[in-house]
Amino acid sequence: KFIVIVDESKLCGGLGPTFPIPVEITPFCHEHTIRTIAALPSCAGCKPVLRMGSSSNNKVDGDEIAVTDNGNYIVDLHFTEAIKNVPKMATDLKALCGVVDHGLFCGMTTAVLCAGAGGVTVTAPEKKNKAENIVKNMAFLSAAVGLVAVATMIVRKR
Repeated sequence: KFIVIVDESKLCGGLGPTFPIPVEITPFCHEHTIRTIAALPSCAGCKPVLRMGSSSNNKVDGDEIAVTDNGNYIVDLHFTEAIKNVPKMATDLKALCGVVDHGLFCGMTTAVLCAGAGGVTVTAPEKKNKAENIVKNMAFLSAAVGLVAVATMIVRKR
């Protein structure tokens, strides 16, 4: 099971403009990989930015390239508009040589627990229409991006 736990600040109308999408890439030919990502039709409108400083957040907090625990780099994809087809983008990114993984968790969410001023709500995907579920859960996917960064920071503090 994959359960996402967030607060209501992570909810949004669509993926892209609210939070950058992280993509882990290999250091070898990383500049070429970044250009290839930017040229993908499914990533139209994205501005890929090589993460600098700490790998555990998407804020520039240093002048050296952020390196993951596996020795890879992270590129944050910044969008000004909502991504039009998140599952297609996820598939296209994963198929690129040089891309290790990305922060899109399409079709994986078992439930989302969202804490807000009115308490905690639990949302689970409906089983009847997978395509519709992906669209309904898009707002929750960006929460997972933030959750990964928080989990990384917690593990490193231990």
